[in-house]
Amino acid sequence: MEAVLISIGTELTTGRVRESNSSWLSRELDDRGVRTVMCMTVPDSRDAIAAALTRALDLEPELVVVTGGLGPTADDMTTEAVGEALDLRLDLDPEAERMVAGAVGLEGLDHRQRKQATMPAGATPLPPAGTAPGYLLRYRSMPIVVLPGVPWEMRRMWQAALESPLLRTALERAVPSRRRRACFYDSGEARVAEAAENAFAGLRDQLQPCICARYREVTLELSYPAELEAEVEASFAAIERELSEWHYSAGEPVEAVIAGLLSGGNKTLAVGESCTGGLLGGAITRVSGSSAFYLGGVIAYHNEVKQKVLRVRGEILGKVGAVSEPVAQQLALGARSLTGADYGVGITGIAGPGGGTEEKPVGLVFICASSEEGDMVERFDFPGGREDVRAAAVIAALHMLHRKLLDEIDQE
Repeated sequence: MEAVLISIGTELTTGRVRESNSSWLSRELDDRGVRTVMCMTVPDSRDAIAAALTRALDLEPELVVVTGGLGPTADDMTTEAVGEALDLRLDLDPEAERMVAGAVGLEGLDHRQRKQATMPAGATPLPPAGTAPGYLLRYRSMPIVVLPGVPWEMRRMWQAALESPLLRTALERAVPSRRRRACFYDSGEARVAEAAENAFAGLRDQLQPCICARYREVTLELSYPAELEAEVEASFAAIERELSEWHYSAGEPVEAVIAGLLSGGNKTLAVGESCTGGLLGGAITRVSGSSAFYLGGVIAYHNEVKQKVLRVRGEILGKVGAVSEPVAQQLALGARSLTGADYGVGITGIAGPGGGTEEKPVGLVFICASSEEGDMVERFDFPGGREDVRAAAVIAALHMLHRKLLDEIDQE
């Protein structure tokens, strides 16, 4: 079963707002056995929206989902474009009118609010999560789902759409696939690709592994029919053996793996961050139950805070600077000392875009993972802009800590 997704909004096509609805919906659909064959993002233009919908229908998918452009303002033109593309008249829907009235808390609606209650003929309205109802249409037996673009509204209303007989019946034809993942760090994408090609050589015509690389993490993912379970498991086992040096999970993020190791070993963790500004602590606390092992962190951005709170020595700062191996080490040691944690991580670097020199360029980061067993300190030179450097530093710090935990757990 195949689907096409259309996201609408000039704020998306200009890059002012990051488009996230299509990726969320694609995952939702993939879990149900529906393959997204195209995602389109178009501005708030009646002609552009109608053209995108026409293009989607030309592909003859079994499902189309449209998000955005259902608001009360003049630039919200999705419904008008849907009517044009499908040659349907637009009517004020009584049920949608009641929904909007309930959402805004008014009995009489003005022309903008009535606009939100106007729908193509034959549409079934969906209760709004905000003020804009969505709706479902049947087009040549195919469901078209039209939802608001605000992500939290879209997600809540998608759940309501799943309860509709039209969409429920359509999705019953889909056959959910099984999914298998293997995650690696610092292996390189090419090495994983070669291992996968060799392992799946006998299944090449039946399976298409997907490989994604980001910030030195490489994820190998495969969707497959249940009847190939044994072959897929054998292939993944071969890949994980071959790349055991870099393999860290079967799909869990590294922070979840770390959480299991720390909780299982009754160990605690604290961090001292400079250039990452709290992102490392944020990654760790994404894991439910992290309060069992994570004692806290210090964002020591200014040198005075490094000295007063985490006891970084002033003579070290004066001699080698804040972005240096000794300072990363003292940030980690300071976090341990301040909180009494078993493990500490320290990060210091130059995220840019300014502040770099020939000796210490933008992207230079020092990270330390510390425990009573000793300190592991590494230098990194990360490419990209400010957010790339900060994100890569967090991932690198987590994997350093992971390696250290594995080494020390083995010793115990």
